[in-house]
Amino acid sequence: MKKTVYNISIGALLREHIQNKQIVNAELGKAIHRDGMSIAKYMKNESIQTSVLIEFCYALKHNFFRDIADQLPPEFGTNTSEDLTILNGKDLQISQKESQIQQLQEEIKVLKIKNELLMKIQGI
Repeated sequence: MKKTVYNISIGALLREHIQNKQIVNAELGKAIHRDGMSIAKYMKNESIQTSVLIEFCYALKHNFFRDIADQLPPEFGTNTSEDLTILNGKDLQISQKESQIQQLQEEIKVLKIKNELLMKIQGI
């Protein structure tokens, strides 16, 4: 993997969590069907496959993906329901405004017709 200024070391995230919780590599290895040496290797790696990281998440009951996301700039979007609600809220506001514009346009047409009829009746 090419190192850039944006790299987030997954191994460091794992290592920090495992050390803080004082988890034994061999026990963790059993939980994800790998040996203790593999666990030690993962903790040294800058990156690992997401499927393996998911296994760590479930085994340790910890969301490492959130830890990664928290290191990204806050303006980065996601597909979470919160972000989609904000997006859909904007879309909803736009569609409500468009609907209101259509209603007003129809009302203007009706009022123009009524105005023309009144003018004809009054002979104007």
